[in-house]
Amino acid sequence: MSALHTRSDGKASPKHRRSLIYFSSVPYDSYAQRPHFMAEAFSKNGFDAILWVDPYPTRFPVISDFRRLVQRKKPPIKRPFAGVDVLQPTAFPIEPLPMSAAINHALAWRPVRDRLLAFARNSAHCVIGVGRPSKLAEWAIDKVPHARSFIDVLDNFPAFYSGISRVSMRQRLQALCVKVDDVYCSSSALSADLKSLRGDAITVLNGYFSTDLPHTSHGTPTRCIGYVGSIAKWFDWPLVVSIAKALPQTTVRLIGPEFIPRPTNLPPNIEMIGEIHHSEVMQYIHDFSVGLIPFRIDDLTAAVDPIKYYEYRCFGIPVWSTDFGEMQYRSEKDGVIHIDAKSDWKKLWNENTQGQFSDEELQAFRKEISWTRRFEPIIARSLLAVEQPVSMPPQNRALPSEQ
Repeated sequence: MSALHTRSDGKASPKHRRSLIYFSSVPYDSYAQRPHFMAEAFSKNGFDAILWVDPYPTRFPVISDFRRLVQRKKPPIKRPFAGVDVLQPTAFPIEPLPMSAAINHALAWRPVRDRLLAFARNSAHCVIGVGRPSKLAEWAIDKVPHARSFIDVLDNFPAFYSGISRVSMRQRLQALCVKVDDVYCSSSALSADLKSLRGDAITVLNGYFSTDLPHTSHGTPTRCIGYVGSIAKWFDWPLVVSIAKALPQTTVRLIGPEFIPRPTNLPPNIEMIGEIHHSEVMQYIHDFSVGLIPFRIDDLTAAVDPIKYYEYRCFGIPVWSTDFGEMQYRSEKDGVIHIDAKSDWKKLWNENTQGQFSDEELQAFRKEISWTRRFEPIIARSLLAVEQPVSMPPQNRALPSEQ
């Protein structure tokens, strides 16, 4: 186990007026996701120092973890906003065990604790945000001085784990939701799930970096059905194969990293592009006649609001999506056609049209779903001191086992 690593991406004044400690669900050096845009929003709204805490293992290791150890590391990604320090704690991968916190505190986290405490004490108004539940984040809420705290529940975290790891994650999530001042959820299903625990949970849907996007073209696109995103266990391969077989003259272009095996004997019109740099995504999307979201309907996707929906819609592309998570509340007026194994693919394809939204409608949509607009309620409440009245005070902070 290597020592603690820190990196600074910018400089801040010795005494910060406002600062954020953010326990992220993803590493800082990963492609831009909701946590990155949240940090940017805080940076642009009066928080002059941000301590980004990279995630550490919160479950027992699996075989895929060992495969990642031998993969070549990518160079650090430079972010456009300054004032960000990156803290990369290490930990023994034993978090689900009862004594894991004591072990990691004793053997790995002393310099981490010192850094968190020093950062908070150097701020007049420190906010702690949690993007993934962990025992280190729970310790920070209990011990690090701060003016306000929140958890941003991005997924049904326990559903991604199994066995004792799932039980442990559920306990961490419940404990943090009780302790923080504000609870935000990235889908209405997540808010509903937490209703008995935190009746004041606020739904803050996902968005897209929709400012300064190029104007859409209403020309004739390539005959292409496209998907951008990870091909993982929530990806419905049988559904995608059925589309390709029903439309043999149409390219089904899949863009993104693969985490599950491909089916054998893929139809020849399925084109696997693989993972590409985010700057290349737009040129591919411009060729889409349809944007595809072929997710399985299960516990993993029941509470998902897919960012790719906003990505497709920002370019005026019709969306074919299974009826999961937040997508079940969207319809044709939102540019969405719900699909399943019984869909008539030829009929859907022939009815598909481009330019179904005017330029004015697209600009209004882009403005409404921008990350800046999405995070406005989080920023506004984070500027308050705990003792200040807020519009939705906590109603119930008792754990289910205590009720």
